Amino acid sequence: MIVKLLSTHLLSFTLASLVAFSSLFASSQVYSQETRYIRDTLFVPLRSGQSYKHRIVHKGLVSGTPLTLLEVSEDEDYSRVKTQDGIEGWIQTQYLSDEPSARSQLESLNLQNAKLKTQSSELKKELNEINNKYKAAKAAVAQLSKSQQNSEQELAEIKAISANAIRLNSENQTLLQQTQELQNKVDMLTTDNQHLNDKLDNDAFLNGAFAVLIGVFITLLVPRLWPSKSSEWA
Repeated sequence: MIVKLLSTHLLSFTLASLVAFSSLFASSQVYSQETRYIRDTLFVPLRSGQSYKHRIVHKGLVSGTPLTLLEVSEDEDYSRVKTQDGIEGWIQTQYLSDEPSARSQLESLNLQNAKLKTQSSELKKELNEINNKYKAAKAAVAQLSKSQQNSEQELAEIKAISANAIRLNSENQTLLQQTQELQNKVDMLTTDNQHLNDKLDNDAFLNGAFAVLIGVFITLLVPRLWPSKSSEWA
């Protein structure tokens, strides 16, 4: 009997606890880590509870401060939030906004504008550098093209000179060959002339000797053919 009563009281307590927890959960309306911003109010205090009587945990949040929304009260007058520094507390929901304040947006836009101007200036500088490099590369290409044309012209001249040199060398070889042939003919004619001179010398020598012999013969023979004078006078 006592066990039955204890079981009944325990069941009643459990049900009461579940009802209380459900009411608390319904009144708190837990939100999943959403982000909210302080509206266009200069400073908003962050308190430890859902009233002005609770202790201030942060003296004043500046307009535009991003906060992480943890939960909202049942009447939605207060919201439990968390700062980027990890401070948690309650704040009046009327000071929260789904978007940053106009001033914060303006400051953000100004920062973005300044950043874009800086990027634009850097891009212009890079563009000028690229243009200068392009001009330098274009000038270098033009110079290379001119050098190539000059090289091609010089190559053509060298080819022409080489062709002339080859032709002159061929002609020179031909002239050398002709000169050698003429020299051979001259040597042959010289040899033949020497032979003729030698033959003429021999013929002249023989003729001289023959003439001497004839003179000797006449000298010896003619006196014998003529009668002597003493004989005739006798």
